[in-house]
Amino acid sequence: MPSYLRICLAVSGAFLVLVLAAVLAFNLHLQSPSMQEQLRQGAMETIGLPLTVRSAIYTPWDGIRLRGLVVPDMENERVNFLEASEFQIVFRLIPLLRREFVVSRLLLKEAVLTWRQNDEGKWKIPREPDKAVSRPAGTPVTSAPQSSPTPVPPSAPAFGVRVEHLAVLRSRVLFENRDGWPLLDADGITTRAELTGDGNARGDASVPEAVLAGLVVAGDLASTFTLERGLLTLPDIRGSVSGGTLTGHGSIATRNDGSPFEWSLRLDDFQLKQLRMPAKMGGTRLEGLLSAAMEISGRNAPQRQVLGTSRLEVKEGRLIPSPYLQELGRVLDIRELRGMDLREAYADLQIDNDLIHVAPLWLRAEELAVELKGTVTRGGKLDLQGRLLLSPQASARITSQTGKELPPAGVGPLPDYGVLTFKVNGTLQEPKSDLVKRLLGGGVGGQIGEFFLNLLGTP
Repeated sequence: MPSYLRICLAVSGAFLVLVLAAVLAFNLHLQSPSMQEQLRQGAMETIGLPLTVRSAIYTPWDGIRLRGLVVPDMENERVNFLEASEFQIVFRLIPLLRREFVVSRLLLKEAVLTWRQNDEGKWKIPREPDKAVSRPAGTPVTSAPQSSPTPVPPSAPAFGVRVEHLAVLRSRVLFENRDGWPLLDADGITTRAELTGDGNARGDASVPEAVLAGLVVAGDLASTFTLERGLLTLPDIRGSVSGGTLTGHGSIATRNDGSPFEWSLRLDDFQLKQLRMPAKMGGTRLEGLLSAAMEISGRNAPQRQVLGTSRLEVKEGRLIPSPYLQELGRVLDIRELRGMDLREAYADLQIDNDLIHVAPLWLRAEELAVELKGTVTRGGKLDLQGRLLLSPQASARITSQTGKELPPAGVGPLPDYGVLTFKVNGTLQEPKSDLVKRLLGGGVGGQIGEFFLNLLGTP
């Protein structure tokens, strides 16, 4: 073997040994207690939350892989704010020689973000207040005591950092109320984005399944998105919601104070029979096709604001009451309590910060109509005033069997219908009403009401 070839092989072997030694040393450092403490301290300085990592490994072809990430919720015991199976940072080696840290890919795999409301009903990063180091905008900086200047040796230029590609795979987001009930459960989230040096990005996102408030199931949600100068735009939101079609668009100005947002969404032919009604409604079912349009805008903290309007309409609607109300309808000879074909069904909603104003919700069948007005809070608390309107024939039957007189409405679309006022409160999860008590209370009606309540059970 020629001598120059032996020299090349020896140099290559020595270089390979040095590279392997460097990789081994770096891996040992990644797994050392000091590096774990640096990761925890970095997370604490960034978001005010600690971070633990089960293991960390580096290879030149896969970059740094942090596995078993856990960020605890500092306000709720036995709850983790974030869990992820792996966070991968793939970077290029040659730019390091130019003091550039070029990340070719950031990849977060199988993450679960569980965000629970605090006692005030707000979603805030659940950190310990004394651990958060960021200051609100405008906080004055305290000047340090003046001292004589000392010569400072010139420092090396800082590393430039650039990220080219970002991806989130098979992840899940849970928004829970203060009791741990999921208001939104979005699973299988996948996002990919190409990033440019000026902080702009283009990409796409998809969610195979999302459940809203335990009632509505959405699937195949997707949209492309762009981020330009801090404006995140989703121009073509699409998906299916319980057999219906969802379309729309939206935007969030991430760099502006409060991150103002605007959303315009439309839902067509939502199949109400696929709506998961709360168990407390005793088996009440809805059928028909729902169409809805929503316009909403606002901003996040500080000075949080949410304003919007929505119109909901039902075609071919049918309300099938609970078995309790069906039996009550049979006894009182009210056909609609056994099953109600809806001639009209719509609701006008106005969103004003933490309140949704129902003005009104209107259901009308052949001999019966129901009107509800009032508010629903962001946490799902109900405060609604209702009117039950019965045709003259139905009112006469109620009077003959219960002794209860229903005065005519006098005004509105059904002036000659008998009217009975009632209340709906509780929550969306557990609604409560005094309708049955108001309908059957007093005199013989009260005795009949008590009998059937004992026989059939309280709804």
